[in-house]
Amino acid sequence: MLAATTTGVLNAQVQSFSGRDSFFMPPGPADYPTDVGQRPVGENNTGFNPLGFLAGTPLKFSASVREGYDSNVFTTRTDPTASMYTNLAAGVDYSFGGPRLKLDANLGGGVTYYYTRPGNKNDFNGQFALNAVYLATPKLTISIGTSTAYLAQPDTNIIGGTNRVNGDYIYTNTSIDAAYQWTQKFSTVTGYQFYANYYLEQSLNDTQSFVSQTLHQSFRWLLLPKTTILVEYRANPITYWGGAGLNSFGNFALVGFDQIFNPRFKWTLRLGAEQRFNQNPVDGDSVYFGPYMESNLSYQFGPASTLSWNARYGTEPSGLTNVTQRETFRTGLAVNHAFTPRISANLGFNFEVDYFDQPGVVGSFYETIFDATVGVNFKVNRAISLSAGYQFVSVYAPENINFEYTRNVAFAGVNFFF
Repeated sequence: MLAATTTGVLNAQVQSFSGRDSFFMPPGPADYPTDVGQRPVGENNTGFNPLGFLAGTPLKFSASVREGYDSNVFTTRTDPTASMYTNLAAGVDYSFGGPRLKLDANLGGGVTYYYTRPGNKNDFNGQFALNAVYLATPKLTISIGTSTAYLAQPDTNIIGGTNRVNGDYIYTNTSIDAAYQWTQKFSTVTGYQFYANYYLEQSLNDTQSFVSQTLHQSFRWLLLPKTTILVEYRANPITYWGGAGLNSFGNFALVGFDQIFNPRFKWTLRLGAEQRFNQNPVDGDSVYFGPYMESNLSYQFGPASTLSWNARYGTEPSGLTNVTQRETFRTGLAVNHAFTPRISANLGFNFEVDYFDQPGVVGSFYETIFDATVGVNFKVNRAISLSAGYQFVSVYAPENINFEYTRNVAFAGVNFFF
């Protein structure tokens, strides 16, 4: 009984923790394809393995070929450059499950060739992700989640990242959490998270690459059989790689709950205050104090159909030279649905509002980002599927129009599973 309670507490906490700083989500169709290295929607875990010597192993291989069109390869406001492209990618999944340890890992990579893009025509990308949950004792559960990606295209889901093409960069995010069940009703979760943005171009690395570390401690009380309330403290130092002088230290005091409506419908909420001590090479030190909020909801409305919604308000690294922070509200909705055993589709909307205000450095202005994706998949058989997708990105900043752009990306391709 205690083991089940501990695992349930941990799973709810892990969903909230990973959601607040955005574990790596592969970008839109122009970059690493989202279904490479993963089974198609509705596919079981046994898989099809034409490589006989791998039969019975927990390894699942995949590959894809895609042809697509990008209307704005440099994400510019005026005179956008368009290009057709070809994307080749491959990936491997590994899964392990036992009475005390569950582990899932993924490794993938690819290359995109733009036919008419001036200059360098190739984008290389790759990613590694691992998630593990270990029941150390009947009362103690340890979880580890890590994801590292090498990317060339911007990803609006990454906190503190840029919304424009800025060359190749590396994003990494690792969290370690320990949940301990002291009594039937009282538990604690202690954790550490490390995430970083690292730009390969030296000038960007000197001014925008950073490391964010978060220590958090929560105290949790099972108020009702499906409702856990909590208080939580977080400490978050942010340090810049190149000595840009934009370091900061944040304190968070939060209250919230984890609600399990049923095994398929869950909601977590955190509300509170954020205090941040900022450094800046232009206007010196300052202190920010404001509200903080994060919410994550997940609902499985069919055997292979899911809906998720998340929202967050708080500060983030600005992504601009000499600007310490921005205040950001972001929310996203994602739906995956299997219409039949062969036909599935996905739909996603991400909305973000950034507010910049650094007196003496940059005048106050708002930036609004809308990112929508839609995709369909047709499973020909257990080894081959066909896919097509479309992504639309719009950045609106009337007070700083040089930041504005729109982008349309469309693709069609074939996926192979082994």
